[in-house]
Amino acid sequence: MRDNILMSAAHVTRIEGPLDPQDALARRAPIEQAKGILMAVHRITADEAFALLVARSQRDNRKVHDIAREFVHEMSHLP
Repeated sequence: MRDNILMSAAHVTRIEGPLDPQDALARRAPIEQAKGILMAVHRITADEAFALLVARSQRDNRKVHDIAREFVHEMSHLP
């Protein structure tokens, strides 16, 4: 699990650039929340969930953090 988190953080750093520690923590939360939702809904692994976020990020040419934040927001406002 720890290795997955480190790999995810390294990948996000490559995509979004280096961040200060506080900003990095703030950006990780929605990514981890989105991964958790995807894992629960689709019964997939953390790596597979992250791959879905990355694929959407690349397809839409948007940052992983922004994709995750929007996804979590939408999921939290379902009826």
